[in-house]
Amino acid sequence: MKKYTIILILFTFQISHANWLTSYEDAQKMALTTNKFIIIDFWATWCAPCLEMDKNIWNDDQLEETLQGFVKLKIDIDINRELANKYGVNGVPNILIIDANGKVIHNFLGYQNVQNLKSEIEKFNLSTEFLSTDLLNYYKTKNFSTTIKITQKYYDYSLLVDKNVKKKILNTSREYLNDYKITLDKKDKDFIKQKQKLDLYKLYDLAYNFEFNKLNKKISEFKIEEIDPINEFTYWFLKYLAVKGTSKTTTQIEENLKNKDLGNVINKVDQLYSFCKK
Repeated sequence: MKKYTIILILFTFQISHANWLTSYEDAQKMALTTNKFIIIDFWATWCAPCLEMDKNIWNDDQLEETLQGFVKLKIDIDINRELANKYGVNGVPNILIIDANGKVIHNFLGYQNVQNLKSEIEKFNLSTEFLSTDLLNYYKTKNFSTTIKITQKYYDYSLLVDKNVKKKILNTSREYLNDYKITLDKKDKDFIKQKQKLDLYKLYDLAYNFEFNKLNKKISEFKIEEIDPINEFTYWFLKYLAVKGTSKTTTQIEENLKNKDLGNVINKVDQLYSFCKK
C-alpha cells in the first residue's frame, strides 16, 4: 500500500510540473518570442512547502489564468546549483520574475498562498513587446550599444506601467548599466566616453521619477567642456529637463540647443515632461 501511495504522489507531482519548463535557456527563447516575463519557481524535492505549493497553489485555476501571461520555469536547486547560485538562492521556495535576459524584475521568498501570490504576480503580467527588439539584440550580442539601447527602452517602458511597478522597471535599467560597467577596461580607447555615458545614464532615474531639483544638482556636477561629443544629446537632455522642471524660463537654453543643432532634445524632453503633468 505504501508503494502505491508513493507512486501516486510522484505521479501527481509530475502532472503538476507538466506545463512548466525546466530549461533556463528554453525559457529565455520562449520569453523572447512570446513577449513575456519569466517566472521561476526555485524548489527542491525535500522542501515540504514547495511540494505543498505544487499540490494546492500552483494548480489553482484562478492563479493559472494569471500565469498564462508568463513563461513558467521550475528549477530544482539540487540539479541546477549553478543557476541557483547565480541568483543567490539559498532557501526555497524562492520565486523570481525575470526578463528574457535574466535580469531580475521582482522576487519573493517562502510559501505563498493563492491570494498573495496572485496579487503579487498580477502586477508583472505585462507584455514586453515594447522591449522586444532591444531585448533580442542584447540577447544576441552584449556590448555597449545594445546595453544603452535596452536601458533606454526600459526607462521609456517605466512610463507605460503602473506606478507600483515603475520602481522595479527602473531598477532593471540600472541592472543593465551596472552589469556593463563592471566590464569596462581602462585600457580601452573608448573607456572615458563610455564611462561618462554610463554616469549620465544613472541620472535617468531622477529624470524619469521627475525629481527635477535633485537632477539639477547632479547634472550641474558635470562640466560642459568635458562632455564628449558622443554624449552631448544625453547631457543636454538631462540639463534641459532639469531646467524645465525647476525654472519658469527655458528660452535661453532652447536657443542654445537649436544653435547646437540639438532641437531633438527639446522634443524628447517635452515627451517625457508630458508624463509628469498627467
